[in-house]
Amino acid sequence: MKKREISALLAALLLFLVVFASTPASAYVDVGIRWAGTSTVYGWDWWGSIPSDWKPAIREAAATWNAAGSKFRFNEYYWTGNIYNDQLGGDIQASTMRYWSVNDPNTLTGVDTTFNSNLEWSTTGNPAPWQSDVQDVATHEFGHWLVLGDIEEWTYTMYGEGLGTIGRRTLEQDDKDGIIHIYGAQ
Repeated sequence: MKKREISALLAALLLFLVVFASTPASAYVDVGIRWAGTSTVYGWDWWGSIPSDWKPAIREAAATWNAAGSKFRFNEYYWTGNIYNDQLGGDIQASTMRYWSVNDPNTLTGVDTTFNSNLEWSTTGNPAPWQSDVQDVATHEFGHWLVLGDIEEWTYTMYGEGLGTIGRRTLEQDDKDGIIHIYGAQ
């Protein structure tokens, strides 16, 4: 290689490093979809498809996001949808479905989360390797309610799999930054 080619290659590498090193990395991406306001309600079916010890775990998951420093709030409310059933199949822990406004596809109007009743669940804070922790999964799924997507970093709340773990019960700074970016700081 000629000296000039080496110099050009080094300059391009330096430019690449300057641009990407100065850009903060984040696990969230703002896709422009959000709730119209700064709150929504969550709940469970009134006929009791979920075990009674799940309610405190789900409440704690909502409280975790409520304490993230954002204006956004989850508020408890009872509804009649079945959130615990065997329709998911396999080892999928939970599924979250979002609904948008017909008039504005960037505005969420509702969300449903279903937990897989075919799996073994725990609320003890110390799940066995084959169990799913209710609070861990609920905290992760509430992140989807806020339009945060799954990521590949296994130590983060929005990592897509959590058998036998409780690491997603807490939020990483990036999770907090995402909700604050979308809904504003308190």
